Amino acid sequence: DIGSSVINNCSCIAGYTGPDGAECDACRAGTFKVGNGTGTCISCAMDLYSTTVAAVTPDTCLGCPALTRSDIGSGIITNCSCIAGYTGPDGAECDACRAGTFKVGNGTGTCISCAMDLYST
Repeated sequence: DIGSSVINNCSCIAGYTGPDGAECDACRAGTFKVGNGTGTCISCAMDLYSTTVAAVTPDTCLGCPALTRSDIGSGIITNCSCIAGYTGPDGAECDACRAGTFKVGNGTGTCISCAMDLYST
C-alpha cells in the first residue's frame, strides 16, 4: 500500500516474486508473472521460449522454429530442438531426413542410414 508503515503491506510487482514484506526476485527467462503480489512466476508452455527476465505477460513467450520442440519454461531459443525424423542445429529450422535415413528422438542428432535390405521414404 502507498504510504504504509507496515513492511508486510509491501508486495512484489508484476514480473517479480517473493513473500510480502521481503525482497523480490525477478522471474527468470522462460517465465512471467502478470500481477502484483506473492504469486509465483508462470512457465512458458511447451514449444515456446522467452529470453525476457522479469516478464509481465505471456506474450513474451515466443514460438519455437518449425519442426522443433522445447520443454516447459525454456529460456533460450536453443532449447528448441528438432523433432524425430528431422535434423538441424538447436534453435533453427530443421530439415527432413532424406529417403533411406531416419532419426528416432528429438535433438541435434544426425539421420542414420537404414539397415541393409530396409528402406524409408
